[in-house]
Amino acid sequence: MNFDRAQTASGLPAYLAAQDWADLRLLGNRYAFSAGTQLLRQGDEGEFVHVILSGAVKVVRSEPTGGRTILTIRGAGDVVGDWAALDGRRRFASVSALTTLTCRLLTGAAFRQFVERPTVAAAFARYNITRSREADLRRTELAILPVRQRLARALLWLHQAASNGLQQHSLDLPQQDLAELIGASRNAVVLALGVLRSEGVIDTQRRRVAIRDVAALRQLADLADHPD
Repeated sequence: MNFDRAQTASGLPAYLAAQDWADLRLLGNRYAFSAGTQLLRQGDEGEFVHVILSGAVKVVRSEPTGGRTILTIRGAGDVVGDWAALDGRRRFASVSALTTLTCRLLTGAAFRQFVERPTVAAAFARYNITRSREADLRRTELAILPVRQRLARALLWLHQAASNGLQQHSLDLPQQDLAELIGASRNAVVLALGVLRSEGVIDTQRRRVAIRDVAALRQLADLADHPD
């Protein structure tokens, strides 16, 4: 099972014509948010849409029983809040900034008008299909891959979303969040991070993981039968 998250997390610009993406970047207002800022709250009726220009966010679903799941990570070029804007229902999940973030904030009406363009409608549908496939891929990973490989894939995914391909990048993500993202216990994540640190692949600090060797991490992500 070859790892290529770029196929599932390339963002809306990969599907839009250049002019349509340029137009979208001019709609609404530009805002900057610090890491940890909550952009959208689960259950709210608001229909504003965020178009991410730089940085990354986490999408989190909370259950009445107290459980919490990090559904996905979104980065530059992605859109969040669009479901509620399109179907008029309450927000399915909360969205918070993982890194310093810049985005365009659009009203639901402005976003709907944009996606109704003849040149945009089909492209936006393909983007949504890709997001659905990404969700299916994550469920498969959680079911069949060992913890260490899931962690490697998650770190690469976060690196891509937050750093735009830089060879060294510090990710601000608590270990509990990493555990929720890959469907593992915090203890299992701590152990796996310790092994990667001892191998020189990453460095860890409080709430931060710095990737030192992207190539080694990518190799581990591709080893389907690597033991925990």
